[in-house]
Amino acid sequence: YPSKTQSKVDSALRESVKGDERLPASKLFYEHDFSTPLDNSEDCLDAVRWAPSAANRQPWRIVKDDNDYHFFLEHTKGYSSGVGWDVQKIDMGIAICHFLCVKNGNLVFDEPEIETDEYTEYIATISCE
Repeated sequence: YPSKTQSKVDSALRESVKGDERLPASKLFYEHDFSTPLDNSEDCLDAVRWAPSAANRQPWRIVKDDNDYHFFLEHTKGYSSGVGWDVQKIDMGIAICHFLCVKNGNLVFDEPEIETDEYTEYIATISCE
C-alpha cells in the first residue's frame, strides 16, 4: 500500500523540480498569435496547465484561433540532447490527452500560418466544433 506521507527523498525531488508550481496561463495560452495572451481560461486549458511534464518544464504553448487550438512545443535549449530523443514530445502527448479528456475535438495536422521562433515547433491542432 502507498504511504500516506511523502519520504524525504520524494519531497526533495518535488521541490528540486518545482513540482507544485505552474507557469501562469498568460505564458502558456495565446489568442490568434504569440503576441496576445488569452484573456479567459477554459477548463480544457486548465487541464493542460496542470498536466505533468518532465522536470516540470511545461513546454506546451497553445494558440487559440476561433474553434482551433494549435499546440506548439517550446523546446528547452539543450534539455533533451543527452538522452537521444526528445522527452518533451512525450509531454506534448500528455498535454493533448489532458485537453481531449475535457473537450471534444478532432486532432488534425495542418500547420497554421503563425510566426514562431527557432525554439518553437508546431505539433498539432485540435479543431472543436
